[in-house]
Amino acid sequence: MSKITFYGNIISQPSRTVAWTLKTLGVEHEYKHTEFVKDTRSEEYTSKVNIFGQLPAIMVDDTPIAQSNTIIRYLANEHDKDGNILPTGDHLERAKAEEILDIAATNVRQSMMSAVGPIVVAPLLFGTEKPSEEEQKKLIEDVKKTFEKLNTKIGDNTYFTGDKLTVGDVQIYNEIQTAATFLELDFADYPQLDAWYETVGANEVLTDLSKQMLEASAAMKESK
Repeated sequence: MSKITFYGNIISQPSRTVAWTLKTLGVEHEYKHTEFVKDTRSEEYTSKVNIFGQLPAIMVDDTPIAQSNTIIRYLANEHDKDGNILPTGDHLERAKAEEILDIAATNVRQSMMSAVGPIVVAPLLFGTEKPSEEEQKKLIEDVKKTFEKLNTKIGDNTYFTGDKLTVGDVQIYNEIQTAATFLELDFADYPQLDAWYETVGANEVLTDLSKQMLEASAAMKESK
């Protein structure tokens, strides 16, 4: 069996999804906590793990794999023959689930980080000035527009693709959780999204990861 080494940081939204995937599928691995900037921009990391200096990443024996969705698909193909996180057998159901995974990594992440990045992350990690109040308001309004679209996308379903949790739900949850936490937002105006958020957040593995994220975020703020 291949040896898997996981490079991640609990504060990183896609790192939490990969951590959830590994735990949910019971995949044995070595975890290497990786600091933003200090580790991810080091010569060792960029030359051996991810040339773009991003998280998460895994090493499968001596082969590096980056990009969270690519990692998740690899792990699902290798370790999820029963379709616990992505459907197997029915190609249409699989495509629907992977659509949600890709929506999370593109539309949702871009929207969330367009606000969280300049308002929270850049000032914290690089000491840059926050955008003006007016600019912050506009960025947050764009986040809320994405909340509205997600609210519509869920419709009357329990999860995005129906009545079964998939890893796409987890990926979206982690993205909007970070935005809601750091921008102090809630989902009161989005009832379908709010109900979905509560249901997904009750997942035992995700609850533990969320707790770790909040603790690590508080510790990082105090250290700056």
